[in-house]
This record gives sequence, C-alpha cells and structure tokens, in this order.
Amino acid sequence: MLLVSLLWLSLPGLAQVRKPLPLGYLQWSATHRLQPSDFQFRLRPQNNLNQSVGSMGLQMDGMVGDLFGKRANRVVQNVFHSAGSYLDSTDQTTTALQIRYIQTLWDINEVAARHLRQELRAGAKRMLLIGKPDINDLFRAAYENANKRQIQYADETKYGLFLDKQAVWERLLVSELAELAAFAVPD
Repeated sequence: MLLVSLLWLSLPGLAQVRKPLPLGYLQWSATHRLQPSDFQFRLRPQNNLNQSVGSMGLQMDGMVGDLFGKRANRVVQNVFHSAGSYLDSTDQTTTALQIRYIQTLWDINEVAARHLRQELRAGAKRMLLIGKPDINDLFRAAYENANKRQIQYADETKYGLFLDKQAVWERLLVSELAELAAFAVPD
C-alpha cells in the first residue's frame, strides 16, 4: 500500500506539462552568459540611479515526487529577471565590468541552486514519507548561503573591480560548478 501511495503521489508531477518561464525570465545557463540585451532597462545620463542591478533568485517548479524522476534537477530554477534588472550603460568601459560582476553573482546563485538540488534529491524520500526536512527551510538556507557568499565576493573584489580577485572567484566558481555537474539543469 505504501508503494502504491508513493507512486500515486509522484504521478501528477510526471503527468503535468511544465509551462516555460514567463517572459522576461532567464534560466541560468553554462552556455549563455549575461549580455546587455538581457537587461530590460539601460540607464542613460541624467538619471538618479547609480551602477547596475541584477534581479535573480531561486524558485521551485514541481513537487517532491518530481525529485525521483528525470526532471529532478528542473525542480529548482535559478532565474534572472530582466524586467527587474538594469544596466548602467552611461560608461561603456564599466558596462562590461558590471555585467561580469552580475554574472558572477548569478554563478554564485547557481552553486547554491546545485547544492539545494543535491539536498532535495538526497532527502526526497524522507520529505515524502515524514515531511522532513521542510523544503522551505532548505530553500531559505540556500538563499541565505548564496547571499553571504555574494557579500563576501563583493567585498573581496570591490564589486568585481579588483580584476585579480575577480579571476580567483571565477576559477573557484568554475571548479564548484564542475564538482556539482550532476545537479545542473541541462541547457
């Protein structure tokens, strides 16, 4: 009976057709790096905004039962919201540095997303049977971890302007993403 219940709980997740991300959202990709066209709003001279901002976050698309199937890694999405992001294009020299900085923040988010996918897949059976660990607690911990690392990165690189330290972070993130490749969403 327990096996039938488990199968029944996972079937709706497998049978549902997943809708694509809403317009203006990008899924993190190893092959698509951020570019000016990914920012909906570009700052022009004579504005009150300073620097660039990237709006990104982790979201869930699916159910616990999906963690047992082929779409397990797709349950957690690391997204960039174009409409909530802007690029200070008033100085072309710094525009590329700002994009690189925001891309690195998004890469840090991807490391957190992969760790979260790993935790969710490891705990899926317990979540389904006893409701623990709480999926919201895991999301919150991943969010907090990503925020702490983003602050550390911003501090160590002076928002990506210390190019030698920027390169160190980029190498570190490439290494971490490679270690967690099993938990990546395929491009």
